[in-house]
Amino acid sequence: MPEGPQIRFIKDQSEQFIHQPVLNAEGDAEGIPLDLIKGQCLTDIKTYGKELLFCFPDFAIRVHLMLFGKYAINGELNRKLRLGFEFENGTLNFYASNCRIIREPLHKLYDWSLDVMHPTFDKKQALAKLARKPERLISDALLDQNILAGVGNIIKNEVLFRRQVHPESTVGKIPEPVLAQLVQECVKLSFKYLEWKREGTENEHWSVYRKKICPRDLIPLQKEKIGRQGRTCYFCDKCQQLYLPDNIA
Repeated sequence: MPEGPQIRFIKDQSEQFIHQPVLNAEGDAEGIPLDLIKGQCLTDIKTYGKELLFCFPDFAIRVHLMLFGKYAINGELNRKLRLGFEFENGTLNFYASNCRIIREPLHKLYDWSLDVMHPTFDKKQALAKLARKPERLISDALLDQNILAGVGNIIKNEVLFRRQVHPESTVGKIPEPVLAQLVQECVKLSFKYLEWKREGTENEHWSVYRKKICPRDLIPLQKEKIGRQGRTCYFCDKCQQLYLPDNIA
């Protein structure tokens, strides 16, 4: 599933179409009024966490790539088209994506202070929300889009390794300064990820994601599905501290 930095990268590539009218709209996305979109001018493109928001004068189209979504700019893929826009200078196509129309003002639906890449991201609010569920595993909590919108599995794994926290740690037992460092690292790494994505070098910078050897201890990394979501975790048992309740051995 694409993470916040990847979505921002798609926005970067798509900004060439801003202020242009849609010459044609195609696709089988349920509930999308293709005839309404035709002729409308794309006024802006926003992102919220893992969502793309294509803004028109009286509505917006939200696109979420889900787990297996793909996109093509000025090209086509051999897949079923979910939603495609044709502009005077090119095309923008989405596949295996969740698309819907939004008629309400975006500021009434989205709390931008939850997005780790938005200028208004509120770190104190994120920490307060983490503290409300002390029994959660940190590996689940970091993926909660109502706390840290845009953070995905890659960022989760890399942040936990960089701050030396075991993914099975419970939130309530992690010292507050360490939690604050985790939140700050989510923000920092998200922007670095975007830089690397623009360079095409992101895979060169991962310390543990899809790796086999710990770069600190030079021992085999663990790979397990941890937490309620069952997302894959890559971690080192030696250098990532496990914070557990006192009654758990």
